[in-house]
Amino acid sequence: MAFRVASVWLTLAGITLLFPVLADRVFALNLTNWGLASEYGGVLLITGVMYWVFARDDERYAPLTGLVALGMLLNAAINAYWWAVGHYALQTAIFNMVINTALAAWLWTLRPRAVPPVPAHPR
Repeated sequence: MAFRVASVWLTLAGITLLFPVLADRVFALNLTNWGLASEYGGVLLITGVMYWVFARDDERYAPLTGLVALGMLLNAAINAYWWAVGHYALQTAIFNMVINTALAAWLWTLRPRAVPPVPAHPR
């Protein structure tokens, strides 16, 4: 379920960023490089689709939950930094920090405590 929620969030954010005028209004980015924002939107969209695939096979992708959680925390920290130095408005940073931190915490609680060994390849 956590991967599905993360998937929906990233897909919606990605679609929004594909349209810079909409992204500027929603995230208050004051964009100067709309092409870069659109590229970032594409990356978020693809990542959202990838998380949806992860959600369809929980056991197979469970070892990735810790890594995904750390990535979301990194994103929250980056948003906090850009807000602290004045490049992001509070509207831009706070929503991303809250949702990414909440999703990271949720995913972190779902991660397997021990990663099972990869089975040897039959020869």
